[in-house]
Amino acid sequence: MDFLTPGSDAQDIADQLRQIVSPTQTRIVMREWSQSAAFNRLGLPAKYVLQQNIQNYQDISLAARYRLYEKVGFISPILMFSAPGPGMAAFAVSGLGTEQQQDAFFSRFQETLGWSCFAMTEPEQGSDAGAMETRASPVRNGYLISGRKMFIGNGMIADTGVVFARTAPGPLGINAFIFNPQVAEISRYALELNGLKGTNLAHIEFNDVFIPEENMLGRHLKPTERFAKSAIATFDALRPCVGALALGVARRALHEWQSHLQLTVSQSAWLSQTERRWLAVYHHALRSCQQTDDKQPPDSHPGMVKTSCVILADEIISWLIHDTPAGNMPLLNKLWQAFRDVKAFEYTEGTRQIHRLNQGFSRRQRMSTCL
Repeated sequence: MDFLTPGSDAQDIADQLRQIVSPTQTRIVMREWSQSAAFNRLGLPAKYVLQQNIQNYQDISLAARYRLYEKVGFISPILMFSAPGPGMAAFAVSGLGTEQQQDAFFSRFQETLGWSCFAMTEPEQGSDAGAMETRASPVRNGYLISGRKMFIGNGMIADTGVVFARTAPGPLGINAFIFNPQVAEISRYALELNGLKGTNLAHIEFNDVFIPEENMLGRHLKPTERFAKSAIATFDALRPCVGALALGVARRALHEWQSHLQLTVSQSAWLSQTERRWLAVYHHALRSCQQTDDKQPPDSHPGMVKTSCVILADEIISWLIHDTPAGNMPLLNKLWQAFRDVKAFEYTEGTRQIHRLNQGFSRRQRMSTCL
């Protein structure tokens, strides 16, 4: 089976995930998915893949990951948010971890299905790392971490993860640690969701959680190298992929709309124009991923790539809802679900206001350098 095809049972699995009432059910449902083992290896460095003949299950390129995310979004983005695997934490561990830390982290995904989380966002500060309040206080042989993290994907069921905490004032005082989310000193609360219902987003509280010294990532690197190789690299890599999920949801909405209605001449004309716009945005984001793979500066800021995808998806689905007869409830129910899901992407990997500010700041920096 092609890795970039989510599997014939994917829709049924996604529908079950939408109905779960307890986070632990996610594990049960996902174990039944034919592609769970593949997603468990997504982001796993090649040397940790035991079945070397399954090449497509190795550390795929960002462009391939982008195409995969769009296909999953077409079926249901719930699949991606609930899938096992090293996830976002893999970027931090690969970029910052020693060989021993990488072995300890990635080896668990060789043996069985596992879930990870990436704990950076905070209730009051969002993803503004400069204002981070979670503290890592040095003690004998390690650190005690105290603070709160919010909107943590798979936070309710994760077996491992990476948490960011402040060890000293200023931007160079932020460090990343591998941690076990299931220890007694950690409290986890499932968040009530409207969009992306079925996703295990969590609010996590750290109450003097002891982290061994050897679990601090990047100790062998200069402080200036640590943050750029972990959080920033992770976000920039995956933001276009979040946009791909939104485009997949929009493509599915267009598919459902065409399947349920007899289109008028004007509707057909709008559809042709919209499909061209969708393809333009899709390929613009794909080009950004390919440039990153080729170690070239992308033409567009990754945050703005994600923003463009989400804005178009939002616009498409809103128009479809307004152009659907009020009595066609089966179609409207599907479109409203897509609408709620796409709205949730606005807050995934940063809102559009944040990305516009980042783009403007980066632009001013480049202009100052040129001057």
